[in-house]
Amino acid sequence: MKLNEKILYYRRAAKLSQEELAAMVGVSRQAVSKWELGDATPEVDKLLALARAFGVTTDELLGGGEPNRDREEAEAPREEPPGHTAPNAPQEGSFEKATGLLGRLIRKYGWLAGVRIALSGLGFTLVGVLARWGFGAMFDTSRDMMSGFGGFGGGVEFSPGTSPEIQRAVLEQLGMAPASSPFGGIEGFFLGFATVILVVGIITMIAGVVLAAYLYQKGNKRP
Repeated sequence: MKLNEKILYYRRAAKLSQEELAAMVGVSRQAVSKWELGDATPEVDKLLALARAFGVTTDELLGGGEPNRDREEAEAPREEPPGHTAPNAPQEGSFEKATGLLGRLIRKYGWLAGVRIALSGLGFTLVGVLARWGFGAMFDTSRDMMSGFGGFGGGVEFSPGTSPEIQRAVLEQLGMAPASSPFGGIEGFFLGFATVILVVGIITMIAGVVLAAYLYQKGNKRP
């Protein structure tokens, strides 16, 4: 193989363009083109620069034999058969795969947690409403019974269907009504407890709705 053929061969083997090789050697692209066509011969210092650029010796570059393919094959990266893994190559374990899948599911369906919180808040709200209504009805019934048995009126009888408010007003005018209901403290405790449940339920429901909307928007946002 002639010198010009070796220059062309080694340049292509090194995957260099004529412009890149010219910059490494310190000549113009036209000079490299003339060398490869055999129209010109590089000077001694340029031969040394070419040998350094190609990673070969000047004897290999100037010799008349074939290029040293054995060394090129030894330096080339060895292709492993399909399915082979290098001993020191890091492998993605099942734990990393599982956590990655879990992260993607949380990002995509995390808003369902907000829905669940909102439903829990709705449940607390319903419990609070029912508790207030139930406790109120229970204490109203107790007062009606005591009023009917003379507990508030000292034996004064009222016609059936008379509301507790009217009975209390009449008894107060007669000076027979107690200053306060005997259930005042207990009634206040139970109604206050029901009110706390109601407020907590409403706050939880609102927080769940806001969280669900935020996570849904974040999970469906395109990167």
